[in-house]
Amino acid sequence: MKTFTFYGLAVILLLGLTTSAFAQSNIVTAEQAEIINSMNRQTYADARIQSMVRSLLNGSEMGLFVSGFLRQEDFREGVGVSQEQNQKIQEGLRNIDQAAFTQGESDPDYKLLVDADQELRRSFSEAVMSNAALDVLEEIREARLDLQIQMSEMRSEKRANLFNEVLTPDQWKRIQEYYISTMSYTNYVFPQMFEALDLSDEQREQFEDIKKNIEPEFVEHIAKQVEHETRSWEKLNELAMELESIRDWEERQRLFEDIRKKVREEFQPERNALLESGKGLADRLKSEMFDVLTDEQWARMVDLIDNPPDYVKRVIARTREALERTDSSTGTTGGWQPGPGSWQPGDGIPEGYRIQRETRRQFPRGEE
Repeated sequence: MKTFTFYGLAVILLLGLTTSAFAQSNIVTAEQAEIINSMNRQTYADARIQSMVRSLLNGSEMGLFVSGFLRQEDFREGVGVSQEQNQKIQEGLRNIDQAAFTQGESDPDYKLLVDADQELRRSFSEAVMSNAALDVLEEIREARLDLQIQMSEMRSEKRANLFNEVLTPDQWKRIQEYYISTMSYTNYVFPQMFEALDLSDEQREQFEDIKKNIEPEFVEHIAKQVEHETRSWEKLNELAMELESIRDWEERQRLFEDIRKKVREEFQPERNALLESGKGLADRLKSEMFDVLTDEQWARMVDLIDNPPDYVKRVIARTREALERTDSSTGTTGGWQPGPGSWQPGDGIPEGYRIQRETRRQFPRGEE
């Protein structure tokens, strides 16, 4: 985790040169409030985008995705995790989330960052109200963004440490193999899962170069995804406000579900396009990483994909059924994409790649 350097403190001191003569009323105008709120929204969105990209490419949150599956007995038995281990993981995750929810009251390290972020928020409000220069406002915003990312990385690091403390190396390897077996189901590929194939140091360096080169495209894709989700939630909230005058709770809930269905249907084409774009980006990342694998590693990976263990099939089937039930109860579609029954063993390798690789093996060009 990146160490907090009190960059925000330097910004506050810089701001003091600009606002030392600030003596006006603390009443915030509508225009100033919009500037402050806009900054908060943009900072949170930017932090979320960067955190999501880092999680996907670095695999720092792979364990967090697993935590839900650990509640299924089939998964626990398949990867060899005991009920006691699962309880430790779930309790530890709740404690980590609680620290974030309570603004770090139970975690001194996290609270240090929270307090610094709150101070920067106050500084930004004062800067806006004193008509500070745009470069000063942007300096504070960048400092807040840095803090938001540090808070996200701290949570990720604590979660990763938790999983590493509770799970054995063999259990981690089985989890990595699970993700290899279900590449098409997860859509995004976690580069860390290839550790199950016993990568060499040279291969790890090649993986790092691949991630570095593709990161800008992931940032662009995730930014579109976050923007899409923001607009859909804003539309939902806007329409839901019209229900405030309805006293009957059941009637309000029924109308709210109708609104949610309407908004979901309105944004579904755009969501489908994002899913397709994300799949294409994930397939490209897979292909570039596949090229790094030796023939032995490739054969092992293909076997995991083509012949997944029975427990993997059961876990995916149950997950799919749960998503389909959710769609049925809400009257919406899109929980399982691109459709029920789409996941089958062998789907994880992009179309045509097997043929290309086999052709290269038969007619090598010197690089293999």
